[in-house]
Amino acid sequence: MMKKHGFTLAEVLITLAIIGVVATITLPALMSNTQEQQAITAFRKSMNTLNEVGQMNAAVDGFDYSGIATSTEPNTSAVYEDGVLDQSVWGMMVSKAQVDVASSVDGGVTGACDGLKQVFFRDGTVLCYDASTTTNGATADEALINAFIDTNGKKAPNQLSTCDDENCTGANKNIKDQFAITLKGTNALPGNVTFQDGAPIEGNDAQTTAARWAMRK
Repeated sequence: MMKKHGFTLAEVLITLAIIGVVATITLPALMSNTQEQQAITAFRKSMNTLNEVGQMNAAVDGFDYSGIATSTEPNTSAVYEDGVLDQSVWGMMVSKAQVDVASSVDGGVTGACDGLKQVFFRDGTVLCYDASTTTNGATADEALINAFIDTNGKKAPNQLSTCDDENCTGANKNIKDQFAITLKGTNALPGNVTFQDGAPIEGNDAQTTAARWAMRK
């Protein structure tokens, strides 16, 4: 009697079906984890860049994020006039970082960045911001800028990252491609910061929690 070698067609089809089911279950989770880690890595790199810009600008040009005097839109014209740097976020970025000027002028990132000024960096990340603000008894020297980082520009999903707990776990974990930040002094801070009676108060909202978690991860 001859021994049986190989597999029958039915056995092969059953094996393929099992592999297909396993792949259907695991691949979305793997892709989501990969995209999440890419967003976190890009976010942390952008924060380092913004901190370096703030520190360099204070040392070279004598003002930082708290000293912003104008809200110049991204533009293609020179940011220096008679050797003096335009005292704006755009002036700081285009003079101290690797900025894609053409994309910055065009803008177009949606989500949390919709309607805000947008600075595109050469690595694909985007800083979205409005004018500097002082609130609740803060002085001009305590001005801050609430802003956002988009880690992949115009690409989807253009959604703000949020978490309902400090460890960013469970069903309410929502790490996407946009993170809330605050520019204050020479520093870029994760999440939202406001002033109360002249003192900076860190926010405890879901977008602040997500940004802080991403910086700790």
